[in-house]
Amino acid sequence: MAILISVSLAVIAPTLLWGIPSNLDLINHFRFALPFYDAIVTGDIYPGWLAESNGGYGDPSFRFYPPALYYLLAAARFAIGNWYGATLVVFVLLSITSALGMYFWTRSILPAHQAAWASMFYSLAPYHLNQLYQAMLLAEWAASAVLPFVFGFLERVCERGRPRDIAGLGATFGILVFTHLPLTVIASIALVAYALVKLDGPNKLRKLAKLSLGAVLGLSVSAVYWVTMVTEVRWIGLNEIQHVASADYRHNFVLSTFSTENLSVWWMNITMLMTLLLFAPALPRITRMFTRTALRPAIALTALAVFMSVPLSRPIWALLEPLQETQFPWRWLILISMGGSILAAAGLPMILGGPNSKARVKRMLVFGAMAISIAFTFSHVIREAQYFPSQKFERVLTDLRGTPSVNYWFPIWSRPGIRPMATEVEVANRGVNVTLWEPEHRRFSVAAGPATEARIRTLYYPHWVAHSDSVTLPVRPDTDGALLVTIPENATTVELDFVEPQKTNFSTMSSLIGLIGIGALSLPFRRRAKQ
Repeated sequence: MAILISVSLAVIAPTLLWGIPSNLDLINHFRFALPFYDAIVTGDIYPGWLAESNGGYGDPSFRFYPPALYYLLAAARFAIGNWYGATLVVFVLLSITSALGMYFWTRSILPAHQAAWASMFYSLAPYHLNQLYQAMLLAEWAASAVLPFVFGFLERVCERGRPRDIAGLGATFGILVFTHLPLTVIASIALVAYALVKLDGPNKLRKLAKLSLGAVLGLSVSAVYWVTMVTEVRWIGLNEIQHVASADYRHNFVLSTFSTENLSVWWMNITMLMTLLLFAPALPRITRMFTRTALRPAIALTALAVFMSVPLSRPIWALLEPLQETQFPWRWLILISMGGSILAAAGLPMILGGPNSKARVKRMLVFGAMAISIAFTFSHVIREAQYFPSQKFERVLTDLRGTPSVNYWFPIWSRPGIRPMATEVEVANRGVNVTLWEPEHRRFSVAAGPATEARIRTLYYPHWVAHSDSVTLPVRPDTDGALLVTIPENATTVELDFVEPQKTNFSTMSSLIGLIGIGALSLPFRRRAKQ
Protein backbone atom coordinates (compact mmCIF):
# COMPACT_ATOMS: atom_id res chain seq x y z
CA MET A 1 0.00 0.00 0.00
CA ALA A 2 2.86 2.40 0.76
CA ILE A 3 4.25 1.81 -2.74
CA LEU A 4 0.88 2.73 -4.30
CA ILE A 5 0.68 5.94 -2.33
CA SER A 6 4.29 6.74 -3.22
CA VAL A 7 3.59 6.33 -6.95
CA SER A 8 0.42 8.42 -6.71
CA LEU A 9 2.41 11.14 -4.95
CA ALA A 10 5.23 10.93 -7.51
CA VAL A 11 2.90 11.61 -10.45
CA ILE A 12 1.43 14.62 -8.64
CA ALA A 13 4.81 15.94 -7.43
CA PRO A 14 5.24 18.40 -10.35
CA THR A 15 2.22 20.35 -9.11
CA LEU A 16 3.80 20.58 -5.65
CA LEU A 17 7.09 21.80 -7.16
CA TRP A 18 5.97 24.06 -10.03
CA GLY A 19 2.36 25.04 -9.36
CA ILE A 20 -1.19 24.49 -10.62
CA PRO A 21 -1.37 23.23 -14.24
CA SER A 22 -3.00 25.91 -16.38
CA ASN A 23 -5.64 25.48 -19.05
CA LEU A 24 -8.87 27.15 -20.10
CA ASP A 25 -10.90 24.65 -18.09
CA LEU A 26 -9.02 25.67 -14.93
CA ILE A 27 -10.61 29.11 -15.22
CA ASN A 28 -14.05 27.60 -15.77
CA HIS A 29 -13.74 25.42 -12.69
CA PHE A 30 -12.74 28.27 -10.42
CA ARG A 31 -15.32 30.63 -11.89
CA PHE A 32 -17.67 28.10 -10.32
CA ALA A 33 -15.68 27.23 -7.18
CA LEU A 34 -15.15 30.76 -5.80
CA PRO A 35 -18.83 31.82 -5.49
CA PHE A 36 -19.77 28.27 -4.45
CA TYR A 37 -17.44 28.61 -1.47
CA ASP A 38 -18.77 32.10 -0.71
CA ALA A 39 -22.34 30.78 -0.64
CA ILE A 40 -21.47 27.92 1.71
CA VAL A 41 -19.67 30.29 4.09
CA THR A 42 -22.80 32.46 4.30
CA GLY A 43 -24.96 29.42 5.12
CA ASP A 44 -26.33 28.51 1.68
CA ILE A 45 -25.33 24.84 1.62
CA TYR A 46 -26.50 24.19 -1.95
CA PRO A 47 -26.73 27.49 -3.88
CA GLY A 48 -29.04 27.67 -6.88
CA TRP A 49 -27.79 30.78 -8.70
CA LEU A 50 -24.26 31.90 -9.58
CA ALA A 51 -24.78 35.64 -9.18
CA GLU A 52 -21.41 37.21 -9.96
CA SER A 53 -20.64 35.88 -13.45
CA ASN A 54 -21.26 37.81 -16.67
CA GLY A 55 -20.59 41.18 -15.10
CA GLY A 56 -23.14 40.58 -12.35
CA TYR A 57 -25.93 39.18 -14.53
CA GLY A 58 -25.25 35.71 -13.16
CA ASP A 59 -26.11 32.31 -14.63
CA PRO A 60 -27.80 29.06 -13.52
CA SER A 61 -24.71 26.84 -13.83
CA PHE A 62 -24.96 25.76 -10.16
CA ARG A 63 -28.11 23.90 -11.19
CA PHE A 64 -26.47 21.87 -13.94
CA TYR A 65 -22.86 21.18 -13.02
CA PRO A 66 -22.36 18.38 -10.45
CA PRO A 67 -21.15 19.91 -7.16
CA ALA A 68 -18.99 17.22 -5.50
CA LEU A 69 -15.63 18.62 -6.64
CA TYR A 70 -16.58 22.08 -5.43
CA TYR A 71 -17.62 20.82 -2.01
CA LEU A 72 -14.21 19.17 -1.78
CA LEU A 73 -12.41 22.33 -2.87
CA ALA A 74 -14.49 24.42 -0.46
CA ALA A 75 -13.67 22.08 2.45
CA ALA A 76 -9.96 22.24 1.62
CA ARG A 77 -10.13 26.04 1.25
CA PHE A 78 -11.78 26.32 4.67
CA ALA A 79 -9.10 24.10 6.24
CA ILE A 80 -6.03 25.56 4.48
CA GLY A 81 -7.05 29.21 4.29
CA ASN A 82 -6.04 29.90 0.67
CA TRP A 83 -7.00 28.55 -2.72
CA TYR A 84 -3.51 27.58 -3.86
CA GLY A 85 -2.83 25.29 -0.92
CA ALA A 86 -6.37 23.95 -0.99
CA THR A 87 -6.09 23.04 -4.67
CA LEU A 88 -2.83 21.16 -4.14
CA VAL A 89 -4.33 19.26 -1.21
CA VAL A 90 -7.26 18.23 -3.41
CA PHE A 91 -4.85 17.10 -6.13
CA VAL A 92 -2.99 14.89 -3.65
CA LEU A 93 -6.19 13.43 -2.19
CA LEU A 94 -7.63 12.61 -5.60
CA SER A 95 -4.39 11.07 -6.86
CA ILE A 96 -4.15 8.78 -3.83
CA THR A 97 -7.88 7.95 -4.02
CA SER A 98 -7.50 7.02 -7.67
CA ALA A 99 -4.65 4.60 -6.93
CA LEU A 100 -6.46 3.03 -3.98
CA GLY A 101 -9.67 2.71 -5.98
CA MET A 102 -7.91 0.82 -8.75
CA TYR A 103 -6.31 -1.50 -6.20
CA PHE A 104 -9.69 -2.03 -4.50
CA TRP A 105 -11.32 -3.05 -7.78
CA THR A 106 -8.48 -5.23 -9.07
CA ARG A 107 -8.01 -7.00 -5.73
CA SER A 108 -11.37 -8.70 -6.27
CA ILE A 109 -10.02 -10.15 -9.54
CA LEU A 110 -6.26 -10.66 -9.14
CA PRO A 111 -3.79 -11.41 -6.31
CA ALA A 112 -2.55 -8.51 -4.19
CA HIS A 113 0.77 -8.04 -5.98
CA GLN A 114 -0.93 -7.90 -9.39
CA ALA A 115 -3.58 -5.54 -8.05
CA ALA A 116 -0.74 -3.25 -6.95
CA TRP A 117 0.65 -3.31 -10.49
CA ALA A 118 -2.79 -2.43 -11.91
CA SER A 119 -2.97 0.52 -9.55
CA MET A 120 0.45 1.76 -10.65
CA PHE A 121 -0.42 1.31 -14.32
CA TYR A 122 -3.53 3.42 -13.81
CA SER A 123 -1.58 6.13 -11.99
CA LEU A 124 0.80 6.33 -14.96
CA ALA A 125 -1.82 6.05 -17.72
CA PRO A 126 -1.26 8.85 -20.26
CA TYR A 127 -4.89 9.90 -20.57
CA HIS A 128 -5.43 9.85 -16.82
CA LEU A 129 -2.52 12.26 -16.30
CA ASN A 130 -3.54 14.27 -19.36
CA GLN A 131 -6.84 15.00 -17.61
CA LEU A 132 -4.95 17.01 -15.02
CA TYR A 133 -1.80 18.33 -16.66
CA GLN A 134 -2.90 19.26 -20.17
CA ALA A 135 -6.69 19.41 -20.41
CA MET A 136 -7.40 20.39 -16.78
CA LEU A 137 -10.53 18.22 -16.90
CA LEU A 138 -10.56 18.51 -13.14
CA ALA A 139 -14.09 17.25 -12.49
CA GLU A 140 -13.59 14.34 -14.88
CA TRP A 141 -10.28 13.57 -13.19
CA ALA A 142 -12.04 13.56 -9.82
CA ALA A 143 -14.75 11.26 -11.18
CA SER A 144 -12.10 8.91 -12.56
CA ALA A 145 -10.86 8.52 -8.97
CA VAL A 146 -14.35 7.44 -7.88
CA LEU A 147 -15.21 5.16 -10.81
CA PRO A 148 -12.83 2.28 -9.91
CA PHE A 149 -14.64 1.97 -6.57
CA VAL A 150 -17.96 1.65 -8.43
CA PHE A 151 -16.57 -1.22 -10.51
CA GLY A 152 -15.03 -2.73 -7.38
CA PHE A 153 -18.35 -2.80 -5.54
CA LEU A 154 -20.09 -4.15 -8.65
CA GLU A 155 -17.62 -7.05 -8.58
CA ARG A 156 -18.28 -7.66 -4.90
CA VAL A 157 -22.04 -7.54 -5.28
CA CYS A 158 -21.81 -10.21 -7.98
CA GLU A 159 -19.36 -12.34 -6.01
CA ARG A 160 -20.64 -11.95 -2.45
CA GLY A 161 -23.82 -9.89 -2.55
CA ARG A 162 -23.50 -8.64 1.02
CA PRO A 163 -25.65 -5.68 2.12
CA ARG A 164 -22.53 -3.59 2.66
CA ASP A 165 -21.45 -4.26 -0.93
CA ILE A 166 -24.83 -3.02 -2.18
CA ALA A 167 -24.48 0.05 0.04
CA GLY A 168 -21.00 0.68 -1.32
CA LEU A 169 -22.24 0.41 -4.90
CA GLY A 170 -25.04 2.86 -4.18
CA ALA A 171 -22.80 5.33 -2.36
CA THR A 172 -20.01 5.35 -4.95
CA PHE A 173 -22.39 5.53 -7.90
CA GLY A 174 -24.16 8.44 -6.21
CA ILE A 175 -20.82 10.22 -5.72
CA LEU A 176 -20.00 9.61 -9.38
CA VAL A 177 -23.27 11.28 -10.44
CA PHE A 178 -22.48 14.18 -8.08
CA THR A 179 -19.00 14.59 -9.61
CA HIS A 180 -19.12 14.53 -13.42
CA LEU A 181 -22.14 14.04 -15.65
CA PRO A 182 -20.45 13.07 -18.97
CA LEU A 183 -18.38 10.37 -17.27
CA THR A 184 -21.51 9.17 -15.45
CA VAL A 185 -23.28 8.66 -18.80
CA ILE A 186 -20.28 6.88 -20.30
CA ALA A 187 -19.66 4.83 -17.15
CA SER A 188 -23.31 3.75 -16.92
CA ILE A 189 -23.07 2.13 -20.35
CA ALA A 190 -19.75 0.53 -19.39
CA LEU A 191 -21.09 -0.70 -16.03
CA VAL A 192 -24.09 -2.37 -17.69
CA ALA A 193 -21.82 -4.10 -20.22
CA TYR A 194 -19.42 -5.17 -17.47
CA ALA A 195 -22.28 -6.54 -15.35
CA LEU A 196 -23.79 -8.50 -18.26
CA VAL A 197 -20.47 -10.30 -18.79
CA LYS A 198 -19.97 -10.76 -15.07
CA LEU A 199 -23.42 -12.25 -14.43
CA ASP A 200 -22.72 -15.92 -15.02
CA GLY A 201 -23.40 -19.01 -12.97
CA PRO A 202 -26.36 -19.54 -10.62
CA ASN A 203 -28.58 -16.87 -8.99
CA LYS A 204 -28.35 -14.44 -11.90
CA LEU A 205 -31.70 -12.84 -11.10
CA ARG A 206 -30.79 -12.37 -7.44
CA LYS A 207 -27.48 -10.76 -8.39
CA LEU A 208 -29.23 -8.55 -10.93
CA ALA A 209 -31.75 -7.47 -8.30
CA LYS A 210 -28.95 -6.51 -5.91
CA LEU A 211 -27.12 -4.57 -8.62
CA SER A 212 -30.36 -2.80 -9.48
CA LEU A 213 -30.89 -1.90 -5.82
CA GLY A 214 -27.40 -0.40 -5.68
CA ALA A 215 -28.12 1.67 -8.80
CA VAL A 216 -31.45 2.86 -7.40
CA LEU A 217 -29.78 3.89 -4.14
CA GLY A 218 -27.13 5.80 -6.11
CA LEU A 219 -29.78 7.64 -8.11
CA SER A 220 -31.81 8.29 -4.98
CA VAL A 221 -28.94 9.77 -2.98
CA SER A 222 -27.96 12.03 -5.89
CA ALA A 223 -31.53 13.09 -6.73
CA VAL A 224 -31.06 16.51 -5.16
CA TYR A 225 -28.77 17.25 -8.12
CA TRP A 226 -30.03 15.33 -11.12
CA VAL A 227 -33.77 15.98 -10.72
CA THR A 228 -33.17 19.71 -11.14
CA MET A 229 -30.73 19.12 -13.99
CA VAL A 230 -33.07 16.83 -15.93
CA THR A 231 -36.19 18.95 -15.50
CA GLU A 232 -34.55 22.30 -16.30
CA VAL A 233 -31.95 21.41 -18.93
CA ARG A 234 -34.36 22.55 -21.65
CA TRP A 235 -34.01 26.11 -20.25
CA ILE A 236 -30.31 26.48 -21.05
CA GLY A 237 -28.55 26.90 -24.37
CA LEU A 238 -25.95 24.10 -24.11
CA ASN A 239 -24.12 24.27 -27.44
CA GLU A 240 -26.90 25.99 -29.39
CA ILE A 241 -26.66 29.72 -28.59
CA GLN A 242 -23.10 29.95 -29.92
CA HIS A 243 -22.43 26.61 -31.56
CA VAL A 244 -18.86 25.41 -31.05
CA ALA A 245 -17.94 22.77 -33.64
CA SER A 246 -15.05 21.50 -31.53
CA ALA A 247 -17.55 20.39 -28.87
CA ASP A 248 -19.63 18.39 -31.34
CA TYR A 249 -19.15 14.66 -30.75
CA ARG A 250 -19.01 14.00 -34.50
CA HIS A 251 -15.66 15.76 -34.71
CA ASN A 252 -14.00 14.04 -31.73
CA PHE A 253 -13.61 10.34 -32.43
CA VAL A 254 -10.14 8.93 -31.93
CA LEU A 255 -8.54 8.04 -35.29
CA SER A 256 -11.20 10.06 -37.17
CA THR A 257 -8.46 12.31 -38.55
CA PHE A 258 -4.69 12.52 -38.49
CA SER A 259 -4.59 16.20 -39.36
CA THR A 260 -3.18 18.72 -36.90
CA GLU A 261 -6.06 21.04 -37.81
CA ASN A 262 -8.07 19.19 -35.17
CA LEU A 263 -5.53 19.34 -32.34
CA SER A 264 -7.83 17.62 -29.87
CA VAL A 265 -8.19 14.44 -31.94
CA TRP A 266 -4.56 14.60 -33.12
CA TRP A 267 -3.40 14.65 -29.50
CA MET A 268 -5.81 11.88 -28.49
CA ASN A 269 -4.55 9.70 -31.34
CA ILE A 270 -1.08 9.92 -29.82
CA THR A 271 -2.50 9.38 -26.33
CA MET A 272 -4.28 6.23 -27.48
CA LEU A 273 -1.05 4.87 -28.96
CA MET A 274 0.91 5.63 -25.80
CA THR A 275 -1.80 4.01 -23.70
CA LEU A 276 -1.57 0.81 -25.72
CA LEU A 277 2.22 0.84 -25.37
CA LEU A 278 1.93 1.15 -21.59
CA PHE A 279 -0.35 -1.88 -21.53
CA ALA A 280 1.96 -3.93 -23.75
CA PRO A 281 2.16 -6.82 -21.21
CA ALA A 282 -1.48 -7.60 -21.97
CA LEU A 283 -1.28 -7.69 -25.75
CA PRO A 284 0.73 -10.93 -26.36
CA ARG A 285 -1.39 -12.87 -23.84
CA ILE A 286 -4.88 -11.53 -24.48
CA THR A 287 -6.11 -14.83 -25.98
CA ARG A 288 -4.91 -16.81 -22.97
CA MET A 289 -6.49 -14.25 -20.63
CA PHE A 290 -9.88 -14.78 -22.21
CA THR A 291 -9.87 -18.35 -20.86
CA ARG A 292 -9.82 -16.90 -17.33
CA THR A 293 -13.41 -16.17 -16.36
CA ALA A 294 -12.48 -13.46 -13.85
CA LEU A 295 -10.75 -11.40 -16.58
CA ARG A 296 -13.51 -11.57 -19.18
CA PRO A 297 -15.43 -8.52 -17.88
CA ALA A 298 -12.26 -6.41 -17.99
CA ILE A 299 -11.53 -7.61 -21.53
CA ALA A 300 -15.10 -6.78 -22.60
CA LEU A 301 -14.86 -3.37 -20.91
CA THR A 302 -11.61 -2.51 -22.69
CA ALA A 303 -12.89 -3.71 -26.07
CA LEU A 304 -16.12 -1.72 -25.64
CA ALA A 305 -14.19 1.41 -24.66
CA VAL A 306 -11.92 1.14 -27.71
CA PHE A 307 -14.92 0.62 -29.98
CA MET A 308 -16.87 3.56 -28.52
CA SER A 309 -13.93 5.92 -28.93
CA VAL A 310 -13.43 5.32 -32.68
CA PRO A 311 -15.63 6.18 -35.71
CA LEU A 312 -16.98 2.61 -36.01
CA SER A 313 -19.36 3.41 -33.14
CA ARG A 314 -20.99 6.40 -34.89
CA PRO A 315 -24.37 4.59 -35.35
CA ILE A 316 -24.63 4.01 -31.60
CA TRP A 317 -23.77 7.63 -30.83
CA ALA A 318 -26.38 8.77 -33.35
CA LEU A 319 -29.06 6.77 -31.52
CA LEU A 320 -28.26 7.88 -27.95
CA GLU A 321 -28.78 11.60 -27.37
CA PRO A 322 -27.43 11.59 -23.77
CA LEU A 323 -24.23 10.03 -25.13
CA GLN A 324 -23.95 12.80 -27.71
CA GLU A 325 -24.07 15.40 -24.92
CA THR A 326 -20.81 13.98 -23.51
CA GLN A 327 -19.23 15.77 -26.51
CA PHE A 328 -15.97 13.86 -26.78
CA PRO A 329 -15.83 10.15 -27.70
CA TRP A 330 -12.19 10.24 -26.62
CA ARG A 331 -13.45 10.41 -23.02
CA TRP A 332 -13.72 6.62 -23.32
CA LEU A 333 -9.93 6.56 -23.01
CA ILE A 334 -10.36 6.63 -19.23
CA LEU A 335 -12.23 3.30 -19.45
CA ILE A 336 -9.48 1.95 -21.71
CA SER A 337 -6.99 3.07 -19.04
CA MET A 338 -8.90 1.22 -16.32
CA GLY A 339 -9.55 -2.02 -18.16
CA GLY A 340 -6.07 -1.98 -19.72
CA SER A 341 -4.44 -1.55 -16.32
CA ILE A 342 -6.07 -4.75 -15.09
CA LEU A 343 -5.12 -6.70 -18.21
CA ALA A 344 -1.55 -5.43 -18.16
CA ALA A 345 -1.20 -6.44 -14.51
CA ALA A 346 -2.58 -9.88 -15.35
CA GLY A 347 -0.23 -10.27 -18.29
CA LEU A 348 2.93 -9.13 -16.54
CA PRO A 349 3.72 -12.46 -14.80
CA MET A 350 3.23 -14.29 -18.11
CA ILE A 351 5.77 -11.99 -19.77
CA LEU A 352 8.28 -12.35 -16.92
CA GLY A 353 8.19 -16.13 -17.09
CA GLY A 354 10.19 -18.16 -19.56
CA PRO A 355 13.99 -18.52 -19.63
CA ASN A 356 14.50 -19.06 -23.38
CA SER A 357 15.82 -16.45 -25.79
CA LYS A 358 12.44 -15.96 -27.47
CA ALA A 359 10.91 -15.00 -24.13
CA ARG A 360 13.80 -12.60 -23.44
CA VAL A 361 13.24 -10.83 -26.77
CA LYS A 362 9.54 -10.55 -26.02
CA ARG A 363 10.31 -9.07 -22.60
CA MET A 364 12.65 -6.53 -24.14
CA LEU A 365 9.99 -5.46 -26.65
CA VAL A 366 7.30 -5.20 -23.98
CA PHE A 367 9.41 -3.24 -21.50
CA GLY A 368 10.71 -1.05 -24.31
CA ALA A 369 7.14 -0.18 -25.30
CA MET A 370 6.27 0.62 -21.69
CA ALA A 371 9.36 2.79 -21.33
CA ILE A 372 8.38 4.79 -24.44
CA SER A 373 4.91 5.38 -23.00
CA ILE A 374 6.18 6.49 -19.58
CA ALA A 375 8.84 8.71 -21.16
CA PHE A 376 6.19 10.34 -23.36
CA THR A 377 3.92 10.95 -20.39
CA PHE A 378 6.58 12.64 -18.30
CA SER A 379 8.28 14.54 -21.12
CA HIS A 380 5.18 15.80 -22.94
CA VAL A 381 2.04 15.43 -20.81
CA ILE A 382 3.68 16.62 -17.57
CA ARG A 383 6.80 18.59 -18.50
CA GLU A 384 5.13 20.62 -21.25
CA ALA A 385 2.21 21.68 -19.08
CA GLN A 386 2.02 25.36 -18.12
CA TYR A 387 2.09 25.93 -14.38
CA PHE A 388 0.80 28.74 -12.20
CA PRO A 389 2.92 29.30 -9.07
CA SER A 390 1.24 30.53 -5.93
CA GLN A 391 1.19 34.29 -6.52
CA LYS A 392 0.16 34.05 -10.17
CA PHE A 393 -2.57 31.55 -9.35
CA GLU A 394 -4.08 33.75 -6.65
CA ARG A 395 -3.86 36.76 -8.99
CA VAL A 396 -5.71 34.87 -11.72
CA LEU A 397 -8.46 34.00 -9.25
CA THR A 398 -8.75 37.63 -8.16
CA ASP A 399 -9.28 38.73 -11.78
CA LEU A 400 -11.76 35.93 -12.42
CA ARG A 401 -14.83 37.26 -10.61
CA GLY A 402 -17.54 38.64 -12.85
CA THR A 403 -16.08 37.23 -16.06
CA PRO A 404 -18.36 35.71 -18.73
CA SER A 405 -19.51 32.16 -18.18
CA VAL A 406 -19.36 29.36 -20.72
CA ASN A 407 -22.16 29.75 -23.25
CA TYR A 408 -23.55 26.35 -22.22
CA TRP A 409 -24.99 27.93 -19.08
CA PHE A 410 -26.78 30.86 -20.70
CA PRO A 411 -30.59 30.54 -20.45
CA ILE A 412 -32.28 30.16 -23.81
CA TRP A 413 -33.88 33.60 -23.40
CA SER A 414 -30.48 35.34 -23.35
CA ARG A 415 -28.10 36.31 -26.10
CA PRO A 416 -24.34 36.92 -26.22
CA GLY A 417 -23.29 40.51 -25.66
CA ILE A 418 -25.70 41.46 -22.89
CA ARG A 419 -25.86 45.22 -22.46
CA PRO A 420 -23.70 46.29 -19.49
CA MET A 421 -25.43 48.12 -16.65
CA ALA A 422 -23.82 50.72 -14.40
CA THR A 423 -26.29 50.01 -11.57
CA GLU A 424 -28.15 46.95 -10.32
CA VAL A 425 -31.58 48.34 -11.32
CA GLU A 426 -32.64 50.71 -14.10
CA VAL A 427 -36.09 52.36 -14.18
CA ALA A 428 -36.72 55.09 -16.74
CA ASN A 429 -37.82 58.46 -15.29
CA ARG A 430 -38.15 57.12 -11.72
CA GLY A 431 -35.80 57.13 -8.77
CA VAL A 432 -34.40 53.82 -7.55
CA ASN A 433 -32.82 52.90 -4.22
CA VAL A 434 -31.27 49.44 -3.81
CA THR A 435 -31.31 48.41 -0.15
CA LEU A 436 -30.30 44.72 -0.40
CA TRP A 437 -28.41 42.80 -3.05
CA GLU A 438 -27.61 39.18 -2.26
CA PRO A 439 -27.12 36.32 -4.73
CA GLU A 440 -30.66 34.97 -4.34
CA HIS A 441 -32.46 37.81 -2.58
CA ARG A 442 -32.69 41.48 -3.61
CA ARG A 443 -34.70 44.47 -2.42
CA PHE A 444 -35.09 47.88 -4.03
CA SER A 445 -37.49 50.81 -3.85
CA VAL A 446 -38.87 52.76 -6.81
CA ALA A 447 -40.32 56.27 -6.51
CA ALA A 448 -43.83 57.06 -7.78
CA GLY A 449 -44.24 57.71 -11.48
CA PRO A 450 -45.64 56.25 -14.69
CA ALA A 451 -46.09 52.48 -14.79
CA THR A 452 -43.08 50.88 -16.41
CA GLU A 453 -40.64 47.99 -16.20
CA ALA A 454 -37.48 47.81 -14.15
CA ARG A 455 -34.46 46.23 -15.82
CA ILE A 456 -32.49 44.14 -13.34
CA ARG A 457 -28.80 43.29 -13.73
CA THR A 458 -29.74 39.61 -13.62
CA LEU A 459 -30.50 37.08 -16.33
CA TYR A 460 -34.13 36.05 -16.49
CA TYR A 461 -34.87 32.59 -15.13
CA PRO A 462 -38.32 31.18 -14.27
CA HIS A 463 -37.49 30.87 -10.56
CA TRP A 464 -37.06 34.62 -10.06
CA VAL A 465 -40.17 35.88 -8.27
CA ALA A 466 -40.94 39.58 -7.59
CA HIS A 467 -43.30 40.76 -4.83
CA SER A 468 -44.52 44.11 -3.60
CA ASP A 469 -46.73 44.23 -0.52
CA SER A 470 -47.63 40.55 -0.99
CA VAL A 471 -48.61 41.17 -4.61
CA THR A 472 -46.75 39.18 -7.25
CA LEU A 473 -45.32 41.41 -9.97
CA PRO A 474 -45.04 40.10 -13.56
CA VAL A 475 -41.51 39.31 -14.79
CA ARG A 476 -40.20 38.55 -18.27
CA PRO A 477 -36.91 38.51 -20.22
CA ASP A 478 -35.67 41.54 -22.14
CA THR A 479 -34.51 41.05 -25.74
CA ASP A 480 -30.98 40.20 -24.52
CA GLY A 481 -32.17 38.03 -21.64
CA ALA A 482 -32.05 40.54 -18.76
CA LEU A 483 -34.79 40.27 -16.14
CA LEU A 484 -37.63 42.83 -16.44
CA VAL A 485 -40.04 43.46 -13.54
CA THR A 486 -43.33 45.34 -14.02
CA ILE A 487 -43.53 48.31 -11.66
CA PRO A 488 -46.90 49.98 -10.81
CA GLU A 489 -47.44 53.78 -10.69
CA ASN A 490 -47.23 54.18 -6.92
CA ALA A 491 -44.02 54.18 -4.90
CA THR A 492 -43.04 50.53 -4.64
CA THR A 493 -40.65 48.35 -2.67
CA VAL A 494 -39.81 45.20 -4.62
CA GLU A 495 -38.63 41.95 -3.06
CA LEU A 496 -36.93 39.82 -5.70
CA ASP A 497 -36.22 36.22 -4.69
CA PHE A 498 -34.86 33.13 -6.37
CA VAL A 499 -37.44 30.57 -5.21
CA GLU A 500 -36.74 26.86 -5.50
CA PRO A 501 -39.68 24.87 -6.91
CA GLN A 502 -41.54 22.20 -4.97
CA LYS A 503 -39.67 19.44 -6.81
CA THR A 504 -36.51 20.48 -4.93
CA ASN A 505 -38.13 19.45 -1.65
CA PHE A 506 -39.04 16.06 -3.09
CA SER A 507 -35.56 15.48 -4.53
CA THR A 508 -33.98 16.48 -1.22
CA MET A 509 -36.24 14.01 0.56
CA SER A 510 -35.26 11.33 -1.95
CA SER A 511 -31.58 11.99 -1.24
CA LEU A 512 -32.17 11.69 2.50
CA ILE A 513 -34.04 8.40 1.98
CA GLY A 514 -31.15 7.15 -0.16
CA LEU A 515 -28.66 8.07 2.56
CA ILE A 516 -30.76 6.27 5.17
CA GLY A 517 -30.98 3.20 2.93
CA ILE A 518 -27.23 3.13 2.35
CA GLY A 519 -26.61 3.64 6.07
CA ALA A 520 -28.98 0.81 7.00
CA LEU A 521 -27.32 -1.61 4.58
CA SER A 522 -23.90 -0.61 5.92
CA LEU A 523 -24.71 -1.68 9.46
CA PRO A 524 -22.89 -4.87 10.51
CA PHE A 525 -25.92 -7.14 10.81
CA ARG A 526 -25.22 -10.78 11.65
CA ARG A 527 -27.48 -13.75 11.32
CA ARG A 528 -28.08 -15.66 14.50
CA ALA A 529 -26.90 -19.24 14.43
CA LYS A 530 -29.68 -21.79 14.58
CA GLN A 531 -30.06 -23.46 17.95
